[in-house]
Amino acid sequence: MHPRLTEIMIFVEEKRRELLDSVEGVPREKLVRRPSPNAWSVAENIEHLRMVESGIAQIIAKRVAQAREAGIGEEQATSSVMPSFARYGATLDSSILKTPERVEPKQNVDVVEALDGLISSREALRSAVAAADGVPLAEIKHTHPVVGELDLYQWLIFVGHHEARHHRQIERTLKSISQ
Repeated sequence: MHPRLTEIMIFVEEKRRELLDSVEGVPREKLVRRPSPNAWSVAENIEHLRMVESGIAQIIAKRVAQAREAGIGEEQATSSVMPSFARYGATLDSSILKTPERVEPKQNVDVVEALDGLISSREALRSAVAAADGVPLAEIKHTHPVVGELDLYQWLIFVGHHEARHHRQIERTLKSISQ
């Protein structure tokens, strides 16, 4: 795998491990409990993450296929692209965001289904990344609903930042329902 994709996927996989470690061993009834009527349960957070990741995997697969069809060249650069997301990460971390309806989880999500869905969405992302190997993803853009235009490397980095953001939300939820 290209060094840029390797670096990003190490980050993305690390954020997933941290997220899953935080819910491991937590009783199901806690994972489906909302801390307040308007706040998501842990299961709903996980379902949202699945929906977002699945969508991003589809975007990457579609955009890469279009770029290949149009004759895009091979990736030549090997420098880190992680810093390219820093300004977006700061914006996302400091903002209160309204979830787009298309990735709003349904209420009363089954936590086992949500966790299984997270496995499937990660498989789809890995498959999209494998198909993108060697493609100069910085040249392929797609608009994010909050931060604007991102290249496909930045979309992949977003997956890790997004999971980290929801991991913090999950930890707050677990703390609040345990009191």
